[in-house]
Amino acid sequence: MTSPTVTITVQSAGGFMGDSARITLNDQEIGFVHYSRGLNVAVIDEATGHPLVCTTFDTFLPGDSDRFADLIEQLPSGRIVAIAVKDDASANLSQRAKRACQSLGSRQVYCLRFRTSWAFIGQKDAKPGIAKEELSDYSDVICSRLLPVSADAVQRPSLGVISAGGNQGNFAQITWNNEEIGIEGGYQRGLNVVVFDRDNKTQAFSRCFDLFANPDNAEAFAQLIEDCSLDQRIAIAVKDDASVNLSERAKQACEALGSRLIRHLQFRSSWAIVGYKDRGENLVIEQLNHDQVVSFKLWI
Repeated sequence: MTSPTVTITVQSAGGFMGDSARITLNDQEIGFVHYSRGLNVAVIDEATGHPLVCTTFDTFLPGDSDRFADLIEQLPSGRIVAIAVKDDASANLSQRAKRACQSLGSRQVYCLRFRTSWAFIGQKDAKPGIAKEELSDYSDVICSRLLPVSADAVQRPSLGVISAGGNQGNFAQITWNNEEIGIEGGYQRGLNVVVFDRDNKTQAFSRCFDLFANPDNAEAFAQLIEDCSLDQRIAIAVKDDASVNLSERAKQACEALGSRLIRHLQFRSSWAIVGYKDRGENLVIEQLNHDQVVSFKLWI
Protein backbone atom coordinates (compact mmCIF):
# COMPACT_ATOMS: atom_id res chain seq x y z
CA MET A 1 0.00 0.00 0.00
CA THR A 2 1.37 3.40 -1.00
CA SER A 3 2.10 5.77 1.87
CA PRO A 4 0.27 9.13 1.83
CA THR A 5 2.29 12.20 0.94
CA VAL A 6 2.12 15.97 1.37
CA THR A 7 3.52 18.38 -1.21
CA ILE A 8 5.11 21.47 0.31
CA THR A 9 5.41 24.39 -2.12
CA VAL A 10 7.12 27.72 -1.44
CA GLN A 11 6.92 30.82 -3.66
CA SER A 12 8.91 34.03 -3.21
CA ALA A 13 9.13 37.34 -5.05
CA GLY A 14 11.52 39.99 -3.77
CA GLY A 15 10.61 43.66 -3.69
CA PHE A 16 11.67 44.27 -7.30
CA MET A 17 10.14 41.03 -8.63
CA GLY A 18 6.53 41.23 -7.38
CA ASP A 19 6.84 41.57 -3.59
CA SER A 20 4.92 38.42 -2.66
CA ALA A 21 5.24 35.15 -0.75
CA ARG A 22 3.20 31.97 -0.40
CA ILE A 23 3.57 28.58 1.31
CA THR A 24 1.13 25.74 0.59
CA LEU A 25 0.51 22.13 1.61
CA ASN A 26 -1.11 20.14 -1.20
CA ASP A 27 -1.93 23.46 -2.91
CA GLN A 28 -3.77 24.74 0.17
CA GLU A 29 -2.53 27.94 1.82
CA ILE A 30 -0.74 26.90 4.99
CA GLY A 31 -2.34 29.34 7.41
CA PHE A 32 -0.74 32.75 7.08
CA VAL A 33 -3.20 35.61 7.40
CA HIS A 34 -0.67 38.16 6.17
CA TYR A 35 2.65 37.57 4.46
CA SER A 36 4.97 40.41 5.46
CA ARG A 37 8.40 41.79 4.65
CA GLY A 38 11.22 39.46 5.67
CA LEU A 39 11.28 35.73 6.38
CA ASN A 40 7.82 34.14 6.29
CA VAL A 41 8.41 30.88 8.17
CA ALA A 42 6.32 27.73 8.49
CA VAL A 43 7.37 24.90 10.81
CA ILE A 44 5.92 21.54 9.73
CA ASP A 45 5.77 18.20 11.53
CA GLU A 46 7.96 15.77 9.61
CA ALA A 47 5.82 12.75 10.55
CA THR A 48 2.32 14.11 9.88
CA GLY A 49 2.89 16.93 7.39
CA HIS A 50 0.80 19.21 9.58
CA PRO A 51 1.83 22.83 10.22
CA LEU A 52 2.96 23.70 13.74
CA VAL A 53 3.81 27.41 13.51
CA CYS A 54 3.32 30.13 10.88
CA THR A 55 5.05 33.41 11.66
CA THR A 56 7.10 36.20 10.05
CA PHE A 57 10.43 37.71 11.03
CA ASP A 58 10.96 41.19 9.63
CA THR A 59 14.74 41.14 9.62
CA PHE A 60 14.78 44.82 8.71
CA LEU A 61 13.88 45.42 12.37
CA PRO A 62 16.53 45.01 15.10
CA GLY A 63 16.23 41.75 17.00
CA ASP A 64 14.13 39.78 14.53
CA SER A 65 17.16 37.89 13.15
CA ASP A 66 17.95 36.59 16.62
CA ARG A 67 14.31 35.70 17.28
CA PHE A 68 14.32 33.70 14.06
CA ALA A 69 17.52 31.96 15.16
CA ASP A 70 15.95 31.26 18.57
CA LEU A 71 13.07 29.45 16.87
CA ILE A 72 15.29 27.35 14.59
CA GLU A 73 17.82 26.45 17.30
CA GLN A 74 15.14 25.03 19.61
CA LEU A 75 13.57 22.78 16.95
CA PRO A 76 14.09 19.02 17.26
CA SER A 77 16.22 17.22 14.71
CA GLY A 78 14.28 16.36 11.56
CA ARG A 79 11.67 19.11 11.84
CA ILE A 80 10.68 20.64 8.46
CA VAL A 81 10.99 24.41 7.92
CA ALA A 82 9.68 26.32 4.89
CA ILE A 83 10.73 29.93 4.27
CA ALA A 84 9.46 32.46 1.72
CA VAL A 85 11.04 35.91 1.42
CA LYS A 86 8.75 38.85 0.72
CA ASP A 87 10.17 42.27 -0.23
CA ASP A 88 13.56 41.90 1.50
CA ALA A 89 15.18 39.71 4.15
CA SER A 90 18.84 40.63 3.73
CA ALA A 91 18.88 43.87 5.73
CA ASN A 92 20.19 43.15 9.24
CA LEU A 93 20.15 39.37 8.65
CA SER A 94 22.70 38.29 11.24
CA GLN A 95 25.41 35.66 10.92
CA ARG A 96 23.60 33.69 13.62
CA ALA A 97 20.42 33.69 11.52
CA LYS A 98 22.40 32.55 8.48
CA ARG A 99 23.94 29.72 10.50
CA ALA A 100 20.43 28.74 11.59
CA CYS A 101 19.45 28.45 7.91
CA GLN A 102 22.63 26.46 7.26
CA SER A 103 21.55 24.06 10.03
CA LEU A 104 18.44 23.41 7.92
CA GLY A 105 20.54 22.46 4.91
CA SER A 106 20.85 25.82 3.14
CA ARG A 107 23.82 26.96 1.10
CA GLN A 108 22.26 29.88 -0.72
CA VAL A 109 21.35 31.97 2.32
CA TYR A 110 24.86 33.46 2.20
CA CYS A 111 24.06 34.75 -1.32
CA LEU A 112 20.93 36.59 -0.21
CA ARG A 113 21.06 40.24 -1.33
CA PHE A 114 18.77 43.26 -1.13
CA ARG A 115 15.27 42.27 -2.28
CA THR A 116 16.41 38.87 -3.55
CA SER A 117 13.71 36.23 -4.08
CA TRP A 118 14.37 33.13 -1.95
CA ALA A 119 12.18 30.05 -1.55
CA PHE A 120 13.40 27.36 0.84
CA ILE A 121 12.36 24.00 2.30
CA GLY A 122 14.83 22.50 4.79
CA GLN A 123 15.07 20.11 7.69
CA LYS A 124 16.73 20.57 11.06
CA ASP A 125 20.27 19.15 11.17
CA ALA A 126 20.41 18.50 7.42
CA LYS A 127 23.80 18.94 5.79
CA PRO A 128 24.33 22.16 3.78
CA GLY A 129 23.14 21.69 0.21
CA ILE A 130 20.47 19.09 1.10
CA ALA A 131 17.61 21.60 1.31
CA LYS A 132 15.31 22.46 -1.57
CA GLU A 133 15.94 26.14 -2.36
CA GLU A 134 15.75 28.62 -5.21
CA LEU A 135 17.23 32.11 -5.20
CA SER A 136 17.18 34.88 -7.82
CA ASP A 137 18.03 38.56 -8.12
CA TYR A 138 15.98 38.86 -11.32
CA SER A 139 12.70 36.92 -10.97
CA ASP A 140 10.28 35.23 -8.62
CA VAL A 141 11.14 31.67 -7.56
CA ILE A 142 9.39 28.47 -6.49
CA CYS A 143 10.46 25.17 -4.93
CA SER A 144 8.61 22.03 -3.80
CA ARG A 145 9.19 18.93 -1.73
CA LEU A 146 7.18 15.70 -1.48
CA LEU A 147 6.93 14.52 2.14
CA PRO A 148 5.79 10.96 3.07
CA VAL A 149 3.52 11.16 6.13
CA SER A 150 1.66 8.96 8.61
CA ALA A 151 -1.79 7.80 7.52
CA ASP A 152 -3.33 8.08 10.99
CA ALA A 153 -2.27 11.65 11.88
CA VAL A 154 -4.80 13.85 13.69
CA GLN A 155 -5.03 17.55 12.90
CA ARG A 156 -4.28 19.80 15.89
CA PRO A 157 -6.45 22.80 16.84
CA SER A 158 -5.03 26.18 15.84
CA LEU A 159 -4.68 29.52 17.63
CA GLY A 160 -4.31 32.65 15.50
CA VAL A 161 -3.53 36.24 16.49
CA ILE A 162 -3.70 39.41 14.34
CA SER A 163 -2.77 42.96 15.33
CA ALA A 164 -3.01 46.13 13.25
CA GLY A 165 -2.05 49.38 14.93
CA GLY A 166 -3.95 52.60 14.31
CA ASN A 167 -1.94 53.44 11.20
CA GLN A 168 -1.94 49.87 9.81
CA GLY A 169 -5.68 49.13 9.76
CA ASN A 170 -6.81 49.55 13.39
CA PHE A 171 -7.81 45.91 13.88
CA ALA A 172 -7.27 43.01 16.26
CA GLN A 173 -8.46 39.42 16.31
CA ILE A 174 -7.75 36.20 18.20
CA THR A 175 -9.10 32.97 16.71
CA TRP A 176 -9.47 29.31 17.70
CA ASN A 177 -9.70 26.94 14.73
CA ASN A 178 -10.22 29.97 12.49
CA GLU A 179 -13.24 31.18 14.47
CA GLU A 180 -13.03 34.50 16.29
CA ILE A 181 -12.95 34.35 20.08
CA GLY A 182 -15.45 36.87 21.40
CA ILE A 183 -14.45 39.67 23.75
CA GLU A 184 -17.18 41.50 25.67
CA GLY A 185 -17.82 44.78 23.91
CA GLY A 186 -15.80 43.62 20.91
CA TYR A 187 -12.15 44.14 20.10
CA GLN A 188 -11.25 47.69 21.10
CA ARG A 189 -8.33 50.09 21.37
CA GLY A 190 -5.57 48.78 23.63
CA LEU A 191 -4.59 45.30 24.78
CA ASN A 192 -7.12 42.65 23.73
CA VAL A 193 -6.43 39.66 25.98
CA VAL A 194 -7.63 36.06 25.97
CA VAL A 195 -6.60 33.70 28.78
CA PHE A 196 -7.13 30.00 28.16
CA ASP A 197 -8.03 27.38 30.74
CA ARG A 198 -5.43 24.88 31.87
CA ASP A 199 -6.40 22.43 29.13
CA ASN A 200 -5.55 25.16 26.56
CA LYS A 201 -8.81 24.45 24.76
CA THR A 202 -11.36 26.68 26.46
CA GLN A 203 -11.45 30.40 27.08
CA ALA A 204 -11.17 31.24 30.78
CA PHE A 205 -11.15 35.04 30.51
CA SER A 206 -11.21 37.76 27.87
CA ARG A 207 -11.12 41.53 28.06
CA CYS A 208 -9.83 44.63 26.32
CA PHE A 209 -7.68 47.00 28.40
CA ASP A 210 -7.90 50.51 26.90
CA LEU A 211 -4.85 52.19 28.39
CA PHE A 212 -5.41 55.46 26.52
CA ALA A 213 -8.87 55.94 28.05
CA ASN A 214 -7.84 55.06 31.59
CA PRO A 215 -4.25 54.67 32.88
CA ASP A 216 -5.59 52.43 35.66
CA ASN A 217 -6.26 49.77 33.03
CA ALA A 218 -2.50 49.16 32.79
CA GLU A 219 -2.46 48.14 36.44
CA ALA A 220 -5.59 46.00 35.96
CA PHE A 221 -3.90 44.25 33.03
CA ALA A 222 -0.75 43.63 35.08
CA GLN A 223 -2.81 42.24 37.94
CA LEU A 224 -4.54 39.82 35.57
CA ILE A 225 -1.23 38.45 34.30
CA GLU A 226 0.18 38.22 37.82
CA ASP A 227 -2.88 36.23 38.92
CA CYS A 228 -2.68 33.71 36.05
CA SER A 229 -1.25 30.28 36.78
CA LEU A 230 1.90 29.03 35.08
CA ASP A 231 0.00 26.53 32.91
CA GLN A 232 -2.43 29.02 31.36
CA ARG A 233 -1.80 30.16 27.78
CA ILE A 234 -2.32 33.89 27.19
CA ALA A 235 -2.88 35.64 23.83
CA ILE A 236 -2.69 39.42 23.37
CA ALA A 237 -3.39 41.57 20.30
CA VAL A 238 -3.07 45.35 20.11
CA LYS A 239 -5.71 47.41 18.30
CA ASP A 240 -5.06 51.09 17.51
CA ASP A 241 -2.58 51.83 20.32
CA ALA A 242 -1.35 50.32 23.57
CA SER A 243 1.81 52.36 24.16
CA VAL A 244 0.24 55.40 25.84
CA ASN A 245 0.05 54.86 29.61
CA LEU A 246 1.69 51.42 29.39
CA SER A 247 3.15 51.27 32.90
CA GLU A 248 6.38 49.67 34.04
CA ARG A 249 4.37 47.06 35.91
CA ALA A 250 2.41 46.24 32.73
CA LYS A 251 5.66 45.91 30.74
CA GLN A 252 7.04 43.53 33.36
CA ALA A 253 3.84 41.49 33.11
CA CYS A 254 4.39 41.14 29.36
CA GLU A 255 8.00 40.15 29.98
CA ALA A 256 6.75 37.50 32.40
CA LEU A 257 5.05 35.96 29.35
CA GLY A 258 8.41 35.92 27.58
CA SER A 259 8.14 39.18 25.62
CA ARG A 260 11.39 40.68 24.42
CA LEU A 261 9.76 43.38 22.31
CA ILE A 262 7.32 45.15 24.62
CA ARG A 263 9.78 47.92 25.48
CA HIS A 264 10.08 48.72 21.77
CA LEU A 265 6.32 49.31 21.41
CA GLN A 266 5.66 52.70 19.84
CA PHE A 267 2.56 54.81 19.31
CA ARG A 268 0.11 52.77 17.21
CA SER A 269 2.52 49.87 16.68
CA SER A 270 1.14 46.44 15.80
CA TRP A 271 2.00 43.89 18.51
CA ALA A 272 0.83 40.33 19.14
CA ILE A 273 2.01 37.63 21.53
CA VAL A 274 1.10 34.17 22.81
CA GLY A 275 2.92 32.77 25.80
CA TYR A 276 2.82 31.23 29.25
CA LYS A 277 3.74 33.12 32.38
CA ASP A 278 7.26 32.49 33.69
CA ARG A 279 7.81 29.48 31.42
CA GLY A 280 10.69 30.86 29.33
CA GLU A 281 11.09 32.63 26.00
CA ASN A 282 11.15 29.41 23.97
CA LEU A 283 7.39 28.98 24.47
CA VAL A 284 6.62 32.45 23.10
CA ILE A 285 5.44 33.52 19.68
CA GLU A 286 5.65 37.31 19.36
CA GLN A 287 5.58 39.91 16.60
CA LEU A 288 6.04 43.68 16.59
CA ASN A 289 5.98 46.07 13.65
CA HIS A 290 5.69 49.84 13.48
CA ASP A 291 4.38 50.07 9.91
CA GLN A 292 2.79 46.70 9.04
CA VAL A 293 0.06 44.35 10.24
CA VAL A 294 1.41 41.39 12.25
CA SER A 295 -0.12 37.94 12.49
CA PHE A 296 0.80 34.37 13.29
CA LYS A 297 -0.79 31.01 13.84
CA LEU A 298 0.26 28.04 15.96
CA TRP A 299 -1.16 24.57 16.30
CA ILE A 300 -1.65 23.43 19.89
